[in-house]
Amino acid sequence: MFDRYFPPARREEPLYRLLLTLIALTFVLCSTIIIAFDSLFVTQNAINALQVGSIAPVDIRAPFSVTYISEVLTQRVRDEAVENINPFYDPPDPNVARQQLQLLRQIVEYVDNVRHDAFGTPTQKAADINAISALTLDLAVVETILNMDDATWGAVSDEMIVVLERVMRESIREIELLQVADQLPTQVSLRFDPQAAAVVVGIVGDLIRPNRFPNAAATEAARLAAAQAISPQSRSFERGQIVVRAGARIEAADYEALDALELLSTPDRRAQMVIRAFLASLLVMVGLALYIARFPEKFNTSPRSLGLLAAVFVLTLVGARLFSGGDNLIYIFPAAAMALLLVAITHTEVAIVAGFALALLVGLMSSNSLELTMLIGVGGMVGVLILRRSERLNSYFIAGVVISLTNAIIVTLFNLGSLDSDNSTFATLILYALINGVLAAMTALAGMYAVTLLFNLPTSLKLVELSQPQQPLLQRLLRQAPGTYQHSLQVANLAEQAASAIGADADLLRVAALYHDIGKINNPGFFVENQVDNVNPHDALNDPYRSAAIIIDHVIDGDKLARLARLPARIRDFILEHHGTTQVTYFYSKALEAVGDDEAVDISEFTYPGPKPQTRETAIMMLSDSCESTVRARKPGHKSEIADIVQGIFDSRMRDGQLDECGLTLRDLNMIREIFIDMLQAVFHPRINYPASPRRPQIAMTQQIPIEVYSRPEETAVTSDPSPAPPAAPKRQTTEIVPVADDDENEESPLLEVPPLRRTQRMNPPEKEREEDDV
Repeated sequence: MFDRYFPPARREEPLYRLLLTLIALTFVLCSTIIIAFDSLFVTQNAINALQVGSIAPVDIRAPFSVTYISEVLTQRVRDEAVENINPFYDPPDPNVARQQLQLLRQIVEYVDNVRHDAFGTPTQKAADINAISALTLDLAVVETILNMDDATWGAVSDEMIVVLERVMRESIREIELLQVADQLPTQVSLRFDPQAAAVVVGIVGDLIRPNRFPNAAATEAARLAAAQAISPQSRSFERGQIVVRAGARIEAADYEALDALELLSTPDRRAQMVIRAFLASLLVMVGLALYIARFPEKFNTSPRSLGLLAAVFVLTLVGARLFSGGDNLIYIFPAAAMALLLVAITHTEVAIVAGFALALLVGLMSSNSLELTMLIGVGGMVGVLILRRSERLNSYFIAGVVISLTNAIIVTLFNLGSLDSDNSTFATLILYALINGVLAAMTALAGMYAVTLLFNLPTSLKLVELSQPQQPLLQRLLRQAPGTYQHSLQVANLAEQAASAIGADADLLRVAALYHDIGKINNPGFFVENQVDNVNPHDALNDPYRSAAIIIDHVIDGDKLARLARLPARIRDFILEHHGTTQVTYFYSKALEAVGDDEAVDISEFTYPGPKPQTRETAIMMLSDSCESTVRARKPGHKSEIADIVQGIFDSRMRDGQLDECGLTLRDLNMIREIFIDMLQAVFHPRINYPASPRRPQIAMTQQIPIEVYSRPEETAVTSDPSPAPPAAPKRQTTEIVPVADDDENEESPLLEVPPLRRTQRMNPPEKEREEDDV
């Protein structure tokens, strides 16, 4: 499993593999103890290991006198009474005979037409007769029909009608059809030869239908009355009386007697129960591990994330064990809370798989109860599917209500048969089922708050909190580096739309984009988006090594600031990975120009520390950050220029191997690229030069008004972070305000209006991948 599913860089770490092994062993051990708890810590004896069909090893005697109502014997007597009631039938229906006679007349008329077809060959006529769907005639009968003279055929036709009418007058039930068909030759007049009689029997036999049908309501009422007439059967045993003799096979009634005598309360099957619990726990662990390994993008495979999942699962299993003591309290245990909690900290599909795994173990722990398995599994699945917006509190209560209704339906399905015998128990179970859903929602909310606080995970609630503008880091970024703040907002919009289109975690990306450049707070003036009046500190510094270090340090400084602010580790990944291991090529080129020797410059000093993007989300962040900053710096004037810039950045990142470890497919990249082009064309487009207002009398309508604007020269090279490239001195240029023709059909024409944004189906944001912070 390690060799196949986990990345080599991680598998080679001995500590990583050791932690995963410890987590797996601890999970299996704890689950085994919880499931087999009663067998491990209760005194057992051999009698209690018996099941229906087992052979009694010794004579089993009653430890005390008892009289009880035997449900097994009562049901047995009632079944015998029900079986003695024959089905009730309605009187013969004359309409059936009328329909069949009408059909026979139509068949006779059709055969007459076939017989008198002057242009039909014998083969064609035989095929026409065989085409009658109501008949299945032998070849000999068909040939006899075709070879008869008209007089004989007329007599045979009349005889068929007479015989069918006579037979259908009698009572015919479904089970009597064969008997009526066997007696049909005796109904044909003796004046016909065997061939003609065979024609009558063949056609009439296919048209006979039952005319008496079972009356299900009357039969069921009679059987129900017979069953209700049977009084409950009691059974008594005196102290010391033999209940089951040695060597006898345990029947259902014997097993019921042993249970009434409390001889099955402490089964002596410790080894079997422990093995069963171990195998079930191992099966669940392997199943979850295979799923997470098969779809690593749906769950973070770090030891802490896996340990958290195992801890939540085991704690829920402990709760189920505590509630399984008796009085049907297990029905009120909010097991679905685990699935709702996993929606917030993992992924919807992981929550569903874990929910059914929990249902399997709880059902096994509760005397192999299929009802509890369905109650927990289906209730959790429905709750997970209903919980679409985990950051909203009312979503949990809606999910809780749906879980309550689902639980009530499942309890009804499994207990409706015993409604008449024990109405109070059924009502109690329904009440417990309804309370269960509300408790599940409340427990999930409490658990999410606890997990968020203890493990500093980017749950939906944590992301909502971090996205608030009043967050200290965002306030510092807004005040000290306003250009970077605006850049982060644009990147957040790009990344969120792209993530929604490919099914990645859009909410996580939006929040991470706000913080990905917080390291620029320490040196905001060294980044072009924060420079005013075209004052570039890099010009005064005149040291490409120092300038590159300042640019690269914004990643390292950002991670430090994020740690101090206790941002989740998953957010810090975006800060570290959004440049990957790319180079600051602008200053690298400057350094080469200064020395004139490629070998004299260490490229590692101009390379970001990385790592490369490890997830789809961080890869989208890298692409959106590069595209937004490059398009903003170059100020393209045509649609095709934006598309070329975006395409160039995508090709560069793929060529450099920056996307090799993120899990993005070519289809994902194509969708992301198209969305980036659409959105960037909507944001970075030339403004329409409107003519001067005619209301100003001092300006003529044909007068051209000079307007001074500032423009920066395009960068000479595309770098991984175009923003730090030092701009040249401002260039004053004059343009004229003249009307510009609108030519959307020409791809090379300026963007005169905001292009429509591509419609992307907003998918349910995948539940947050786990990356734990240092706690």
